[in-house]
Amino acid sequence: MLHTSPDSVLALRADYRQAQSRAARLRLLVESGRALNALPAAESGALALQRACSFCAMDGGVLLQIQADGRVAVTAGFGPVALQQQLANLPWQGATQVLENPQPELPLALCLPLYAASGEAFGALLLGNASAMRCPDEEDLEALQLLATLLAGHLQNSQLMDALSARERSMSELVHQQMTAQEDERARVAYDLHDGLAQTLAGLHQHLQGFAQHRQLNDDLRTALAPILQLAQRSMGETRQAISGLRPTLLDDFGLAPALDRELDRLRALGRPVQWLQRDAQRLRPAVEIALFRIGQEAINNICKHTDAGAVSLDLHLDGDTVHLQVEDQGQGFIAPAQGTSTDGQGIGLVAMRERCLLLDGHFSFYSQPGQGTRLQARIPRALPDQEQP
Repeated sequence: MLHTSPDSVLALRADYRQAQSRAARLRLLVESGRALNALPAAESGALALQRACSFCAMDGGVLLQIQADGRVAVTAGFGPVALQQQLANLPWQGATQVLENPQPELPLALCLPLYAASGEAFGALLLGNASAMRCPDEEDLEALQLLATLLAGHLQNSQLMDALSARERSMSELVHQQMTAQEDERARVAYDLHDGLAQTLAGLHQHLQGFAQHRQLNDDLRTALAPILQLAQRSMGETRQAISGLRPTLLDDFGLAPALDRELDRLRALGRPVQWLQRDAQRLRPAVEIALFRIGQEAINNICKHTDAGAVSLDLHLDGDTVHLQVEDQGQGFIAPAQGTSTDGQGIGLVAMRERCLLLDGHFSFYSQPGQGTRLQARIPRALPDQEQP
């Protein structure tokens, strides 16, 4: 029969209690870490306080954070309100502290600082108990401080994400303002050309035509005048094309499909086969029409620059609440630059197309490989998320 001495039994019990304590500490950190990752920052402080108080059997606590203006504010609380007020008035430092009898009605309080990546404390968890109790041991304090560190990381990550989102919103607004100003300037220049240079060239051409038909004009002068008439006529055509490129009246008057088809006339004039796969003529909001027109216009510009672009197809249609535009050519293709790595004209053009889509909560994709042609797709919600943007 096996006999166990009382000392051995006590040692086993002590080992068992230590194992239980270690398991409880590990459970606190693992479960709290998972829970914090699933919560927004505004709710994470209350959860950490509840878990910490439950772990060390304390009545309540508060989360203090240093604000941008230097004030220390209570951003979360747990337990009796009176206890929270007492804890909020306690002085705290950037180190783990056990405060015994910090106030007459507060026998025990714990200070667990929250550290930023720089090592500076930006807040603290303060836990307290309204009745006398045994102070948590060193290992329990270490576990509680690790919980505070988990919370600090979660709060810091949330602040960084908020700052990044604000920066992205600011950058998007700047790009939006730039594109709006660009469209306004294009419209102004187009109107100035129409009312100024275009009218002057039209008058010049008309006067030259009248002069060419003058009875007293001899054959030599009439022959010499013919190329001048042709030059004036070509200048008128180029001016109209420039006006159309800056701000096509077709886009304002009849919509996206006719305006894109007018751009395709440049390819037809070069003898390129052009095909509409789908051509939805529904009117869209001005911002969507302008964005998709500029994307299509830039794609057609790129095709015009290459003599080997082959047949060209366009697809413009509505799929539910999303507008789809696809431009594809059957040319030689090329190795598409990685996003953000190209500084040539084509790479910059792709960046501008992508930005126009993103500003309208859309999606832009581009594909090209040697021997496989080039295809770009733009998908933009028909309804704008917040406001109209070009």
